[in-house]
Amino acid sequence: MNDKRYSCLHDIPLFSGLSMESFRQICLVTNKQELTKGQLLFRQGEVSNSIYVIKEGRFKLLHMAKDGNETILQLVGPGELIEETTLFRSDRVQLATAISVEAAKVCSIDHDTFEKVIKNQPDLAWEMIKNLGDRLYNVWEQMSESKKQSTQERILSLMFRMAREHGESCASGTRITIPFTQQEIASLVGASRVMVSQSIQELMMKNYICREKRYYILKGKCF
Repeated sequence: MNDKRYSCLHDIPLFSGLSMESFRQICLVTNKQELTKGQLLFRQGEVSNSIYVIKEGRFKLLHMAKDGNETILQLVGPGELIEETTLFRSDRVQLATAISVEAAKVCSIDHDTFEKVIKNQPDLAWEMIKNLGDRLYNVWEQMSESKKQSTQERILSLMFRMAREHGESCASGTRITIPFTQQEIASLVGASRVMVSQSIQELMMKNYICREKRYYILKGKCF
């Protein structure tokens, strides 16, 4: 479960192996931002000049298709990077919109400075490659699962994943600390809102999940 708060970038696992001299190069040019719930960090289609490190709070990454359909690509939280893939692309255009789902603190680091550091720090470069590989594997895994799962199974898989990444223990099981609307769940699992609504009701009747105010709770702790 990921509910850490970081007082300094050097506390974040990705940067913890940096020498203090290399870290100072990053820290001196880092811009710090505080965002309120629902505030945009960046918009799809904009040219990216920075990568972002989340110190506190969580963001959802949204992609708007040409037909106007909006898809939630990812939910990210403390200690994670956003837009690091633009370091490896020539156009550096934002592929998604980032919106805070709660109050957040973010550090932004310009591309040129970060690129210089990773070229001189093989361990940091390797950690970034591993992070990107993990994300790619997770996307493949989710796509593979979604092809053979029912809507109900996809929702339950989503709940399991969110409980692992953004969960906290409570009396009933594990509370997912990011509030979801049914439309957002539909976007994440690739189903209609009507199907999601029906599936959630069935999962509640089977006692797999319940809801407490705006938050879903995964019943039990065996996952």
